[in-house]
Amino acid sequence: MDALITYQPDSIQTQNQSLKQGQQAQQAVLPRPQGVRQSYHPRYKDPILEGGYLLPRPAESIAYSEMPASDIVLPVHKKQNTETDWLVVVLFVAVSLFATIRYSYIKYIGHLFLSLVNYPTSVRMLQENNYPASHGAYRLDAVFYLTFSIFVFQSFNILNLAHSAKGITYFAFVLAGVLLYFLGKKLVYLTVGSLFETQAETGEYLFNVDNFNRALGLVLLPLVALVSFSPWNNPLMIVLAGLVIVIAFNLVLLQRGVIILLRKQFSIFYLFLYLCTLEILPLLLIYKVVVVE
Repeated sequence: MDALITYQPDSIQTQNQSLKQGQQAQQAVLPRPQGVRQSYHPRYKDPILEGGYLLPRPAESIAYSEMPASDIVLPVHKKQNTETDWLVVVLFVAVSLFATIRYSYIKYIGHLFLSLVNYPTSVRMLQENNYPASHGAYRLDAVFYLTFSIFVFQSFNILNLAHSAKGITYFAFVLAGVLLYFLGKKLVYLTVGSLFETQAETGEYLFNVDNFNRALGLVLLPLVALVSFSPWNNPLMIVLAGLVIVIAFNLVLLQRGVIILLRKQFSIFYLFLYLCTLEILPLLLIYKVVVVE
């Protein structure tokens, strides 16, 4: 049993008795040298010598008191999404790709975000498309595909859509679906532009699509990291904020497409074919397959 030794001078009588016993112990054990004065401890009234040494105290004045046993309970925070620890590796790859172009292509990244709201900047970037810029753009494309796939994967799991699962196999299917959707849509655009002899307009629009996707990947990167390491049980608000950002990017992109086609004296029929058939209709089909069924 643990014990705590304390000094408890209960009364003046006890203190006086301790003092007398201490003096006797001093004379018996440690005689005071001649010429050395004796004083008393200011708190315990124990006799001490001039050099600051405390004289022996008899054992009868020592009291024992038991320490009460107390249970110490520390707060415990359960780790969320422990079955998706492999997402850390995917996030690390995306962040590493961004880090490789953070300082080398900082001017390109600034022009990239400026081109989202400034059409002349987008036109100048298209005309000045050189190898160093395209080399950084390819890595931003990889960041977008990884980040957007993670966001779709997290959204499906949090919103419980399409019998979602948290395994890496399910994420592989999501990544394959994202690649198939964007690359397939780009192939359809190029085919339609070749059929209707609008390769220049189609190429400019696809260039803007790539710019919007690259910027969207950088914006979604901190959001998906926050969802992965969030201390909340259900980070629904973060996912909803990401959905709002994705919708806003697509609306601005549609506006950019209208500007491109109207500047090229495009007919209303082609405008409806490009923007409604190739942009809105695939999204409606995906919503019907994934959410409704």
